[in-house]
Amino acid sequence: MAFEKDKQLDTKKIVDAIENAVYAEVKPLGFKKHGRTLHRFVGEDISQVINFQTGCPPKGVYDVLWVNIGIRVPECMLRSFACEESAKKYYHEYECNIRARLGEVEGGEEKAYDLHLSEEEILSDILRQIKDYVIPCFSVLESREAILEKRRYYPNMDVMNHRLILLENAMIYGRMGKAEEAQRTFNEYYNSKAGEYKGHEGQKSHQYIKSHMEYLEELAKSLGIEIRNKT
Repeated sequence: MAFEKDKQLDTKKIVDAIENAVYAEVKPLGFKKHGRTLHRFVGEDISQVINFQTGCPPKGVYDVLWVNIGIRVPECMLRSFACEESAKKYYHEYECNIRARLGEVEGGEEKAYDLHLSEEEILSDILRQIKDYVIPCFSVLESREAILEKRRYYPNMDVMNHRLILLENAMIYGRMGKAEEAQRTFNEYYNSKAGEYKGHEGQKSHQYIKSHMEYLEELAKSLGIEIRNKT
C-alpha cells in the first residue's frame, strides 16, 4: 500500500475532526485525550487505549488513517511481579500487550482509511466498530481477574500477542501474589515451547524457539520461578 502525499488534502484537519468526534463519545466513559491517543485507566493501573495513526512516511504511505486499540497490563510489559515505580499519565498503544486495529476487531483485515474518501463515512465506520466491539471488550476486561478469565473470549482484540497468554497470565498471577498459579502457568507456557522446539527440528524456527526458551529460563530466575521441564 502506498498513497502519494496530496498537498491539497488537510490531513490534520480531517483526523482532528474524526478524533474529536470519537472523543466526544468516549469521554463520558473516562477517556482522556493526549495528542492522537485516547486513554483511560481501569483497575487503578490497567490502560485502555484508542490511538489514531496517520500514515507511515518512511514507507511512502500518506493520507491514510489506522485506528489502533490496546490494553496494557503493566507486569505483562515489564516482565516483573513488582509494582511500577512511576506510572505515566497515559500510555501509547505500542506500550500495550493486548493489541489490534479496527477491521481486525470485527474479524476482518485491518482497515486503512483513505482520507480522500468521505469523512462522514469514515467516522461512521470507526464509531460503529468502537461501539460494537471495542467498548464492550473494554467494559469486560477492566481488572486482572477478568483478563485472566475472559481474555481468550476476545481473540480479535488480541491479534498481536495472543500466543503469549499463558506467559502473561503467569505475570498477572505473580503480581497478584499468587505464587503457585504463577509457577504453574509459567511452566505450562515453557513446556509448550519445549514441545514446539522438539517438533521444529531442521526448520528455520528451531533456533528462534531455542532462543526464546533461553530467554524464559533467564526470566524465570529473575522471578524466582523453578523451571520444571516435562518434555
